[in-house]
Amino acid sequence: MKTEYSTSASLASLMQDVVLLLRSNDPENAQVMDMLTKAKRNYVKERHPRMISQIHSKSKYKDGKWKTYVYVDEKRKVVEANTEEELYTWLYDFYKAQDDAEKTFEDVFLMLEDKKRRDGRTDQTLREDKRHFGFLSEEIRGKVITEITEDELRDWLVSNYMPARPKQEALKKTLQLIRAVFDLGREKRLCRENPAEFIKYTDYASLCDLNVKTHEEKSFSEEDTARLREFALADQSNPHSVAMLIAMETGMRAGELASLKKKDIVDGYLHIHSQQRMERSSGHQQHEDLGFTKDQRQRPRGGRYFPITPTLEKALRIAANLPGASEYVLHNKNGRAILKGSYMQHLRRVCKSLGIEITNNHAFRVALNAKLINEDIDGLERCLILGHSMQTNERHYSYSDQRRLESIRKKLTSTN
Repeated sequence: MKTEYSTSASLASLMQDVVLLLRSNDPENAQVMDMLTKAKRNYVKERHPRMISQIHSKSKYKDGKWKTYVYVDEKRKVVEANTEEELYTWLYDFYKAQDDAEKTFEDVFLMLEDKKRRDGRTDQTLREDKRHFGFLSEEIRGKVITEITEDELRDWLVSNYMPARPKQEALKKTLQLIRAVFDLGREKRLCRENPAEFIKYTDYASLCDLNVKTHEEKSFSEEDTARLREFALADQSNPHSVAMLIAMETGMRAGELASLKKKDIVDGYLHIHSQQRMERSSGHQQHEDLGFTKDQRQRPRGGRYFPITPTLEKALRIAANLPGASEYVLHNKNGRAILKGSYMQHLRRVCKSLGIEITNNHAFRVALNAKLINEDIDGLERCLILGHSMQTNERHYSYSDQRRLESIRKKLTSTN
């Protein structure tokens, strides 16, 4: 008769064998201990993304010690030990205690954020995750992940979340985040099921805020653009004002403007193929240039080219006369590239000072798209130079204001 053993029974038996071996006087014990040490190190490395380093200090109390840091209740804690082995032992005990404890939904969310941070996701992405996670009730956030049910999530949606009338995009992202937390929980064997798996966005989409901004509510008007141009031309020594001139002619995103280099001006075109990304580290803001634009982040294709028109050429000549030497088109006196955050703040202040209600750089992009439509440049051509898909163009850049309708009316009436 065949005997079957459960996984837990087999594991218990294995542990008894290991303990028995360690109690013996067999010389192979050293090999077993070495295996256990390596296993502990690998266990720590899988969970600890931060650097472990030796301290080199003039202080005799610190010199030669080993250190790293961990997060406890979202606060950074420095950990020091006399030897590297002692530090790994401390970290093993620290993470083992976490793994042995039952995980709340918030615990697994923090694990997901840590994973995303290691995978190089931006600070902005992590902030957005935290914002959407904050919509969840405290009861769900603090509940053990295995105890959360689909009915409980649906009750929260109906009674708590949907009455606030979120936008459809916010609903999508919130549900995606909830599912991602449960998926990680399953991957780490912290829960068996994903109770959000069958909660569909379409079940609640009709309860969202369905109001759509008109073209006029998200685009600078011709009068707005003229006033902003007049302001910028009177402020030519300010790189942020010069950025406004280039933005209104190209529809470039703020990050693309900040990373534009002089070598990107090629044979009558602007080669737009990079963007500036801002990161916050230890309370300081840092920036780097990424070698792809927003629309090509998943599949870089070398960017796009924008033809240099006479008005754009004039803006580029003004940029070339900015004080200081730099490889960047838009730079400060010290030669450093402008920061996209500083540019957006400048634009916001200028718009408010001129009494213009819309204050974001994206309004230049929408306005340019409308201008191109008026000049009979088709959708595919607009997508080519603005850097977005046809689907995005139809969804976010449709031009349906009164002037467009009037043009259509005239065409229809002239045929009758």
